[in-house]
Amino acid sequence: GLAAAGIALYGGCQAFVPSARAPTENAQFSALRGSGAVREQLAATVGPSSLTSGLVGMLGAGAVGAALAVGKPGRSRAMAVPCYATAVTGAAKASEADAPPAPPPFDPSKQLGVTAPMGFFDPAGFCKVGDEKGFRKLRIAEMKHGRVAMLASVGAVIQPMIQLPGFEKVPKGLSAFLYPPGTYGFVSLVLVCGAAELGAFSDGPNKDLDSIGDYGAKGNPLQLTVGATREEFETMRNRELNNGRAAMIATLGIIVAELATGKNGLEQLGYIQFPQF
Repeated sequence: GLAAAGIALYGGCQAFVPSARAPTENAQFSALRGSGAVREQLAATVGPSSLTSGLVGMLGAGAVGAALAVGKPGRSRAMAVPCYATAVTGAAKASEADAPPAPPPFDPSKQLGVTAPMGFFDPAGFCKVGDEKGFRKLRIAEMKHGRVAMLASVGAVIQPMIQLPGFEKVPKGLSAFLYPPGTYGFVSLVLVCGAAELGAFSDGPNKDLDSIGDYGAKGNPLQLTVGATREEFETMRNRELNNGRAAMIATLGIIVAELATGKNGLEQLGYIQFPQF
């Protein structure tokens, strides 16, 4: 716009300033000789330079006008963009103000299983705040491993006294699954547990955390917590979790002690001669 204005001013000035190449005295002198000479003198006086300057002036003026005409809508659009952005920002802030507050992050220290005197005991930092998915996997594993460990710890003590028919010659301890028919029983047990894990006794990803391990009548034949209040349910579930944790430690201790001493679970209690049933 500024460049076009400069060209227009320069050209306009040149259009109205006579050329210095044709002196006025020569023009007056040639005018006395006739009209033909006058026309030739005038043509020489005007010259190409004057015509070029005039054209440049007209083109510059046109460019200035076009720039002014185009500049106004551009400024209008430039002013409209900030106004639109301000309106959108204001609407977004209003919607955020009207939206309900976000729920607090998941807190593992507020879940079942946190009891006195240990409280929330997680020195390794497995359960993180906000990681409900990770906590769900750990709670499912803890519940099932605790139940298996409770059965295993009791079985390690009872197995030397009570044996199924056909298993009388099987060693009374951890080495029972190494000798047939103990090997067949161990394989059968693994297959049955795997089928139950994948079928009837599975916990879905959408299951409530407090309901993990609850499989209805098939998983609770005694119906211990059916019709119980919330307080009674939490008491029973905390007992189950704590007993399962103790059973996992006990089972691990029985295994390590038998590997170290060669004594089965019952012999570790001091019984050398135990009754047979």
